[in-house]
Amino acid sequence: MTSRRLDVEDDSLGLYERSLAEGWGDGLPVLPPTEQRVRDLLAATPYYPDDVICTLAPRNGVATVEKAAVNAALAGCEPEAFPLVIAALEGISAPEFNLFGLATTTSSVIPMLIVNGPRRAALQIDMAAGCMGGAAGRGSMTIGRAVCLCLRNIGGQRVGLTSKSVFGQPARSGLCFAEWEEESPWPSVAEQRGFRAVDEVVTVHGGKGTFPMADIHNDDPRDLLTLVAKTVAFPLSNTFLALHASDGEIVLAFNPVWARRFAAVFPDIADVQQFLRDHAWQPIELWPPGNQQIIERQGRVDAAGRVHLVERTDQFVIVVCGGKGSLHAVCLPSWGESHLQSRAVNR
Repeated sequence: MTSRRLDVEDDSLGLYERSLAEGWGDGLPVLPPTEQRVRDLLAATPYYPDDVICTLAPRNGVATVEKAAVNAALAGCEPEAFPLVIAALEGISAPEFNLFGLATTTSSVIPMLIVNGPRRAALQIDMAAGCMGGAAGRGSMTIGRAVCLCLRNIGGQRVGLTSKSVFGQPARSGLCFAEWEEESPWPSVAEQRGFRAVDEVVTVHGGKGTFPMADIHNDDPRDLLTLVAKTVAFPLSNTFLALHASDGEIVLAFNPVWARRFAAVFPDIADVQQFLRDHAWQPIELWPPGNQQIIERQGRVDAAGRVHLVERTDQFVIVVCGGKGSLHAVCLPSWGESHLQSRAVNR
């Protein structure tokens, strides 16, 4: 292995303080990336340490398998989970994901990871109650963090320097959750994207945050889905700011109870996506006159005076996860200038 060695005292607090002082920590405590721990991570992959996964913006740092393993060790990632980190890095480095723009923008966007496949539970990737924060599964908490540490230490993403993010978001220390496939009435996200049910797949989404929705009043699934569509089509959405309605995807996480309610009316997930696309619009009159002129110049107003959030039905990506409390859904709004990527895990 070729990574620079650091001699540190056998003191976890000292390592943490050094990570903060030298800028390779993310503000959370880190674990020592000893040579043995890094070798254990490497042994869980079919790759050599100097194999190149990708280059990471903004400084085009070369992400070798060894460098990724060092950051995964810092995050506490277990060896069996490390191949998912590699798959996520492959996804975010695809040109269509637009990592340079994502890493340097003033927005709060960060790669958010959705996991499918047979090892979700074994790797403790949260998919039920609290799956987007609080469930504390080791896989969820360490895989996403490992990717963010790679962005920081290999890609050179530094808030206020290379990244101009005005607010950031809590998920900038990592967000990784799994689809609760066993509770879904529809094909999984991975299957919708051409993979098999037995494949391990990591899907990366440039998400601006977690936008919660709740309802206790609607018995008709169509009424509820209409409100979901109107809620995600909020006027200051980045998707309305984009030059083209074809940019980006909206990820919608439905809890199993809501998913079954919707599936009773829409057994085909394509019909859910079509319904959302047809109802996720706002009247042009909602915007002030100056904004109306800009939107009209962009050609985003249809003959009925409606401004649709997205152009295509597949820009709504539906994932089933979360607890079985029937009141809630979560939107992961799109940054806009990025396209969701899925990669199979290689072991």
